[in-house]
Amino acid sequence: MEPGGRRVLAAYYLMLVLAVDDPYAPIADLYDLAYGDFTDDVTFYENLARSVEGPLLELGVGSGRVAVPLAEAGFEVWGIDTSEAMLQRARARLSALAQGPGRLELVRADMRAFDLKRKFAMVFVAADTFQHLLTTADQRACLECAARHLGRAGVFAMSVRSPASVSWEDAGAPAPLLLDWTRRDPVSGESVMKFVADQPDAARMVRRLTYVYDRVAPDGSVRRSVFVTELRHSTEAELRLLLQQVGLRVTHVYGDYDLSPVGAGENLVFVARSED
Repeated sequence: MEPGGRRVLAAYYLMLVLAVDDPYAPIADLYDLAYGDFTDDVTFYENLARSVEGPLLELGVGSGRVAVPLAEAGFEVWGIDTSEAMLQRARARLSALAQGPGRLELVRADMRAFDLKRKFAMVFVAADTFQHLLTTADQRACLECAARHLGRAGVFAMSVRSPASVSWEDAGAPAPLLLDWTRRDPVSGESVMKFVADQPDAARMVRRLTYVYDRVAPDGSVRRSVFVTELRHSTEAELRLLLQQVGLRVTHVYGDYDLSPVGAGENLVFVARSED
């Protein structure tokens, strides 16, 4: 085999190893193309951060979609994530922006079991990240870690998608793979098509989501990446109870980031405080 062929083969096997160790590795470079323009929650978390004094911690920081703007706004922000590929995206996002007075520390860690050996004024879980925890035990472990890292009267916030936003009656029927969008990647110049199959499981209150990304290069060649994940949907009552059990007192629950009441939007946005 020619040296060039060996290099291509080695890179291919490395990609397979990374995909097994880090399921986000094959699609990390597409994350901001898919979600980078979603900023509805950034102002919400920034306003909440201005109500406290001290560092902030984001669980499941991903590509830094929320954490980097907060650091730019002057806050000291820490972020943890299990995906090294996503943390690399966050570092790249940070380096591409003008440095503000704040700073961002990124740590590879599991939000169910981490110890940063310091306290934070605010801990938050943005978007639907908390829903990747599929068991009550995992949810509680995450919230216990969050509570341990909060200082006196610290603020905890998270958002999840409301179970009422899901058509559970479709459970059991095969989910079709539907085109979600077509966008051009400004970095690679590729045309990217995103397809989604959304399979609800009413018995488990879980949605199995299959994302298929087809990248069409200028020469017409196509690369396909497939990412499968599951999201658990919990009721407001279930999450209130879990928060109470770990010593976090719920002060507000909103239906969306505009502080609308529950039922007015598709989300459940919780704000809680650690016990004095």
